[in-house]
Amino acid sequence: MTTTLPILVAYDGSADAERALHWAAAESLRTHVPLRVLAVNAVLPPTWGGMTGAVGMAGLVDIPVGDSKAVLEQAGKTLSDAGVGGATLDQATGHVVDELLRAGESASLLVTGSHGHGRTGEALIGSVSQHLARHATCPVVVVRPARDPEARRIVVGIDGSRASAAALEHACRRAEDTGETVVAIHAWKVRAPSTDVWSSDARSVDSQERELLLSESLAGVREDHPDVRLEQEVVPVAPGQALVDASAGASLVVVGSRGLGFFSGLLLGSVSQVVLHRAECPVLVVR
Repeated sequence: MTTTLPILVAYDGSADAERALHWAAAESLRTHVPLRVLAVNAVLPPTWGGMTGAVGMAGLVDIPVGDSKAVLEQAGKTLSDAGVGGATLDQATGHVVDELLRAGESASLLVTGSHGHGRTGEALIGSVSQHLARHATCPVVVVRPARDPEARRIVVGIDGSRASAAALEHACRRAEDTGETVVAIHAWKVRAPSTDVWSSDARSVDSQERELLLSESLAGVREDHPDVRLEQEVVPVAPGQALVDASAGASLVVVGSRGLGFFSGLLLGSVSQVVLHRAECPVLVVR
């Protein structure tokens, strides 16, 4: 008998965690995958990255020991109101990141909010969120506020690597179920040329070559997912900025955790960091 791995939600009762829980609840109802909500009693300083001091993570606050029971009761009420039954409500004690990474090893997806309210400030908290996105063994969704809640476009960053191919495959499988359009975007930062004439000609040739490579990389995906509307865009803009711009009209941005493929100038490891900080919709990091 096959056991379905649950969707894991990092939860602390904050507004951002509530947003993440609502997103995860909708995902659970859509996919029929069970939910597991985890509240962490953070009582020890984290040891990762050489940093010390109590710290939360994006979407997860340091919860004093004993308070997680009330937090989980709140989560249970939210899920009940959303029509989700049978969720597992758990608590753990230890380093927030360590506990979530450990729990993520037996999850199909890890969902967290976009902002933390720990005691060390936004910059450090943001770095913890990226640490999770980089090192979790399962895909990670950072539920950032959506600029357009009615958007029906899934944006995918493409660089020709296996990581970006996995991101595209994930997006297409999702679109088969939701009916959304998938937009595959390849972007690159144009280097300053020596003359304006050279710039125009070189950019045209470079764009054509990249358009062809992108079309070739999407050909197999179109065959595998014939019912998915798949659009492609090649834009001479810094990759992170291109995806952030596209996120304003998207329901989800999907990126690979890292990878440099046949396109030069796009390293999804660094691009995903930009998107996690600035996207105007939820972000899914696929491995």
